[in-house]
Amino acid sequence: MGVFSRKKKTLQEAELSTQEVENSEDETPRQGPWDSTEVEHIGHRLDVGSLWLPPIGGTELQFSVDQARNIVLAVVYVTKQSALQLQVFAAPKSESIWGEVRADVIASLAHQGGSSRDVEGEWGTEVRAQVPVPGTSHTTQPVRYLGIDGPRWLLRVALTGRAAVDEVTGDNLLHAVLDDLVVVRGNRPHPPRELLELSIPKSTEDKPEDADSLMKLPARGPEIQEVR
Repeated sequence: MGVFSRKKKTLQEAELSTQEVENSEDETPRQGPWDSTEVEHIGHRLDVGSLWLPPIGGTELQFSVDQARNIVLAVVYVTKQSALQLQVFAAPKSESIWGEVRADVIASLAHQGGSSRDVEGEWGTEVRAQVPVPGTSHTTQPVRYLGIDGPRWLLRVALTGRAAVDEVTGDNLLHAVLDDLVVVRGNRPHPPRELLELSIPKSTEDKPEDADSLMKLPARGPEIQEVR
């Protein structure tokens, strides 16, 4: 698939990279996320199980946790005005499943009283949704859902806050994270759509070099509750 840069990015650098790609007529660089088979080593990234996360300047890293089952459901990059949630699922070897999963997302939103529409984006067909806020009767929040099919995995991304409604903000945050993100599927058998294991770093030994200067990492335990 070619060589790619493992340079640590800030959101500002991601914006410049996006502009450079838009201004280039001859180059069409391969976009992330990457499969672990395409990467020689973890490098500066943070190991959270099925994902190797790039440190992003100006963000805080949080985790969505199901306390009852004691499992990590998602990883969340949080900025002052936006959030980007990552989940990774098992998929068949020779089949893309985002189309089916997207249909289920749309049906679930409709059942909850929300609304949605499909939009073609850089990473394929997205769902732009208005999701009912729990505990309210008529309040909704915008959410932007992406699904990226990889070799035997599906990465699902959800953008909220400003990144869900402002195209430039959302795309810059996506590039900052996804361009250097690595999915570690492993060789264990998993049924399609099963959530692949995520973990919370337990000590400072789990942190990549210089990570504290780039983003705020959790000191201990779950940071946020389950996000559906």
